[in-house]
Amino acid sequence: MLKIAVCDDEKYFRMKIKSIILKYMTTRNYDCVVDCYKSGEEIFANCSNKIDYDMVFLDINMKKMDGIATAQEIRRLSTDVYIIFITAYITYSLEGYKVDAVRYILKEDSNLVSTMQECLDTVIKKMNYEEMQYTIDFSNEKVNLAVDRILYVESRLHKVIFFVIGNRIEEYCMYDKLDCIENNFKQFGFCRTHQSFLVNMKYVKSVERYKVVLLNGIEVSISKKYYKDTEMKYIKMRGDF
Repeated sequence: MLKIAVCDDEKYFRMKIKSIILKYMTTRNYDCVVDCYKSGEEIFANCSNKIDYDMVFLDINMKKMDGIATAQEIRRLSTDVYIIFITAYITYSLEGYKVDAVRYILKEDSNLVSTMQECLDTVIKKMNYEEMQYTIDFSNEKVNLAVDRILYVESRLHKVIFFVIGNRIEEYCMYDKLDCIENNFKQFGFCRTHQSFLVNMKYVKSVERYKVVLLNGIEVSISKKYYKDTEMKYIKMRGDF
């Protein structure tokens, strides 16, 4: 799953850039999350010591902490993030070079959509990004699933049910043991939270006693047996260690 941030103090442009990104990802069948921020300060309030994004689209002219200062702080925390500046005027080329920005995109460009698409094509190519596919033999058919689209897996009455993100949450069912599924999916960042649940940690919003809250609000149980392991994996994923 691609994780992208859009930071702009103008709500109109935040929503516009987010919309373009989501449409691009949908047409290419990529799974992504786009978080929006109205300031550099807000980014770091949510990401105190780790920038867990593949790309950050930054407005340069923001109040208080501008886009250049925000990019410098991002670079202090990570050299892996692709930084793209969104601006009304291209007058910061030297500063952009210093923070290794990959693009400057003009807000008022009449070709903004195609410019954004070309930018995303370039960055994804640089990332060598490819969604991991896993072939699963369900009850009626074999299905190639993008692993990053699997929210969680539930064991129920000798069956395992895969809950997968699509236009809606889709369900795929097969006869198997959750232990076997766990062994196959540990390598993809899944965590056993309960005798009956295996969760994709990429979608975990919070870990509470005794439940995991996913980004879409779904709550999955955590048993006492698995609580400490789940909590530690969540902390490591966030970088709070």
